Amino acid sequence: MKRWVIALAAIVTIAVAFAVVYHRHNLQIERSRHVRRPLQHDASSIADSQMLQGNFSNAVSAQDRQVVESALKAADQPEPAQSQIPQTSSQTGKQKIVLTQPLGTTVEDTEPTFTWDAPAGGWTYRVRIEDGESRQTIATSSPLDEAIWRVSTPLLRGHKYVWRVDAVIEGGRSPAPSLTSATGEFAILSDEGEKQLQNARVGNPSHLILGSLYTHYQMWPDAVLEYRKLVNEVPNSPDALKLLRNAELRSNAQLAAATQK
Repeated sequence: MKRWVIALAAIVTIAVAFAVVYHRHNLQIERSRHVRRPLQHDASSIADSQMLQGNFSNAVSAQDRQVVESALKAADQPEPAQSQIPQTSSQTGKQKIVLTQPLGTTVEDTEPTFTWDAPAGGWTYRVRIEDGESRQTIATSSPLDEAIWRVSTPLLRGHKYVWRVDAVIEGGRSPAPSLTSATGEFAILSDEGEKQLQNARVGNPSHLILGSLYTHYQMWPDAVLEYRKLVNEVPNSPDALKLLRNAELRSNAQLAAATQK
């Protein structure tokens, strides 16, 4: 009987010891994870935090530093007036074509994608792109049955363009119902801007530098997205929040200006 009790006690002791060792092992793993996670995040967040305070490392070029300082010193954008913003559209009755992208912004891709909203009902679309100064037709799409098109001929960097969408319903009716959108404006990023962005993306890119570059080159949707990443990275920075707010307001203001032309 004593041997059985002793054996049972030994088994319990071993089980308890194993449980303690297993718990300590898991605790060490969990602690190591908590130690490593901030380190993966610190490389970019610390650099951005320092630049937000005006401290730039030697790795930041003078050109990038000037762009960031300009963005930080920019005045707050005013809140938009409480009025209904007209849409970039042309309509017949309740039917209309509303251009969506690109509008009042600069795009990096020399073969950008165009999108628009249009009524249902079997419409066939055709996109026309014109030079912003001469108004000569640069490219025209083939007939499209979807409200999206990517230009196949590269556009020129540093140039401004105007685009619109024509739509028609082919059904034997004469004249066939048709719609034409208002015009939208956009620009293609310059060679200098493209080079500067590519350099800024090397290694561990800074959300502050990229966002400031997007703002500098009037790439409004890109600036908003990059500043949102910055705010997530440095959530307690009032300057980061200011940059995001200004980018959002400027993006909306440019869109409103584009729709009023």
